[in-house]
Amino acid sequence: MRVLWFLGGAVTGAILTVVTGVVLWLQDTGPVRAQIQVRVENHTGQDVQEVRLEHADGQVVQRLLLKGESLALSYVPRGESSYRLVAVLEDGRELRGGAGYIERGASTREVLEPERVVSSDP
Repeated sequence: MRVLWFLGGAVTGAILTVVTGVVLWLQDTGPVRAQIQVRVENHTGQDVQEVRLEHADGQVVQRLLLKGESLALSYVPRGESSYRLVAVLEDGRELRGGAGYIERGASTREVLEPERVVSSDP
């Protein structure tokens, strides 16, 4: 009888451990949790013709960002990541900036100023 109680407890414990592990794994690797969010704000005084977010797995491109407006760009990294932001202004100049390193699930803010890009936490 003791053996049956012991086996029942061991099986129940093993099942609960597996279920908990799967739930934690899904929370950590889910697409929403893994996304990197980058908010880009245009304070340049002119329209931005193209905003390009370049990362190791590709790029995200937005064709037009009007002066005074902002947009959110996101991507799902395959592991550790970094990105570079390139903004092409209406007058043809390029502003460059971006995070050297960013973790999965992080959010950041990029402010486009007339002569530079300022990165910060949201």
